[in-house]
Amino acid sequence: METQTARGTLQCVVVTPERTILDEQAEFVALPMYDGELGVLPGRAPLIGRLGTGELRLTTGGHSQRFYIDGGFAQVRSNVVTVLTSRAM
Repeated sequence: METQTARGTLQCVVVTPERTILDEQAEFVALPMYDGELGVLPGRAPLIGRLGTGELRLTTGGHSQRFYIDGGFAQVRSNVVTVLTSRAM
């Protein structure tokens, strides 16, 4: 756990009922929660939350990846962000 925090990365996993869409390292993750956007950095306290519809962003080395998320749930624990959603593009 400490080595991931020292490197400044999170593991981001996005799963739909059909397959795993994403499983990558990121320095920052922005989640579209049902009541606003949530930014996650390494070392974030654990949480479980309900996702809304919107844009999931991952940033690594100044490069951003964007995905459309259609609701679901997110869990942040031990520098791992897990997103369970019905649809991600």
